[in-house]
Amino acid sequence: MKKNITINFFGTLYAIDEDAYELLNRYLGDMKKYFSRKEGGEEIADDIEHRVAELMLELKNDGREPIDIELVKEIIGRIGNPEELDDVASEEGGESPTTGHRGREWFSEQVSKKRLYCNPDDKMLCGVLSGISCYLGIDPVWVRLAVVALAILPIPFIYISFWTVLIVYVILALIIPEAKTPEERLRMHGKPVTMENLNEEIVSSADESERPAPKRSKSSTFFDGLVQVLVVLIKAFLIFMLASLALGGFALLLLVLFGASFFGVFFNSGLVRHTLGMGSLGMGDSDLMILEHIAGNGLTWVSGIAFFVAALVLVILIVHAIMRVMGKGKSLGRMLWIYLVVFFVSLIIGFSSLVGFGMEMDYTSKQIHQEYREQREEQRNQEEIDWLTDRGWEVIAHDHTNSYMKRSEHYSGDRSKEYIDGFSEHPNMLYTVERTVRITPGIYSLEAAVRTNGEGPEIYAFNSKGERLSASFPVYANYGGEIWQEAMVRMENDSTLTGEVKRIAEANRKRGHGWSRVHINNIEVTDSIIRYGVTNRNGATGYWNGTWFSATDFKLSKVK
Repeated sequence: MKKNITINFFGTLYAIDEDAYELLNRYLGDMKKYFSRKEGGEEIADDIEHRVAELMLELKNDGREPIDIELVKEIIGRIGNPEELDDVASEEGGESPTTGHRGREWFSEQVSKKRLYCNPDDKMLCGVLSGISCYLGIDPVWVRLAVVALAILPIPFIYISFWTVLIVYVILALIIPEAKTPEERLRMHGKPVTMENLNEEIVSSADESERPAPKRSKSSTFFDGLVQVLVVLIKAFLIFMLASLALGGFALLLLVLFGASFFGVFFNSGLVRHTLGMGSLGMGDSDLMILEHIAGNGLTWVSGIAFFVAALVLVILIVHAIMRVMGKGKSLGRMLWIYLVVFFVSLIIGFSSLVGFGMEMDYTSKQIHQEYREQREEQRNQEEIDWLTDRGWEVIAHDHTNSYMKRSEHYSGDRSKEYIDGFSEHPNMLYTVERTVRITPGIYSLEAAVRTNGEGPEIYAFNSKGERLSASFPVYANYGGEIWQEAMVRMENDSTLTGEVKRIAEANRKRGHGWSRVHINNIEVTDSIIRYGVTNRNGATGYWNGTWFSATDFKLSKVK
């Protein structure tokens, strides 16, 4: 039983049932919406509303109350005739420019161009394929079968993946508006937008909502249920995939946002050195210098902001697509193109800034690494000079030389022992260190463990007369050497030997490191001071044809 309500319409009370009131309210709302986009349309919508009031008053005066849905349909049918408004206008004293003339102009038979809409009356997901079938004038079943075939079947010469079909469908769902108003539904089917057709569409939609669902056979019910299950599964899959993309876009959004904040606040403010306690250069400092440059570079921020905007637009589009699949979202229409333009422009700006930044950073990082290497080299050299100074050595010359001392190839096999070492592939390498020692007068001998890969290095000493005495290095390069040979002979004679002899014999996988001992004898000292050293160039000729030399264990012994 329908419930009756009382409404006040232009100062008159009417009894009307709920369904009739809903249809009447929808009709008047659709008319206002349709005419609101036309010049002078508001006046026509008001005229229509007044005409409805007149017809309802006639019904009331005839005692035909309460007004039911059939009477409302009758009223709508009478309004649908353009002459109806013309007659009213003439009765009121002549043709009204807003009713008669304009009514004839707008309500006359007119051919509408068919437009593409999503069909809300026959949709599986968003009504895209049904709308396309209406536009093409074919059965939607064939369109759906064609799309399924493109998505899953290997059709020769046509290479379209499932994901391509899915992405195209989502984009179309975002672009194509849904036919919600009677006018849009008429345009979707290519029918003329006339007053009669608008009224017919409104009435037919009301009839369809009231019409009970037809009884179906068990077989058709089974197939309908199967289709519904498939639709639910497809919707769930689409929502899952779009939600995953939305979460990915949101994660990218947060990454860009917090990444920019991290670079800007943490690195660019200089807190990194304070936090990590790096007051001087240390391992990884070159990377920190690069990060600090990244944080202060304008292209970094331009790229970050551009990617942030692109990620934000992506999240908005995906969330809207999810809402569309769930049947709760509206079509973006032209706004989608604006979103896509913003998205791609942001990507272009972001990648362009990133490429420019990459080119700049390639040059900058090389400079930073070069500066870092030079600083590390200077620091390392100073540490090695300090090591020499602590042991009484003075650097006399250090030209075109890459090192002062070294460890890891001591003749004893102990890789932690340091020794004097010079290395360079430069032909003009010159490395000389000296030591001055106060001793009692007498005759002395000087001994040292040495090695080299070229001719020229020697140890030297000055006697009290200023004469320079020297002993050249034997050349064994990085293998063998007299010290190793002696240890090997002793091990062959007595295999039970342990300690230093065994370590020397087993150094460098029992191949030695090329160390030998050299001596300078009969160094006469009368003034209690002796000066001795090591150099890579022969004192008499200045000859040198190697790339490295090493010396250690200098021993000054008094003979008498």
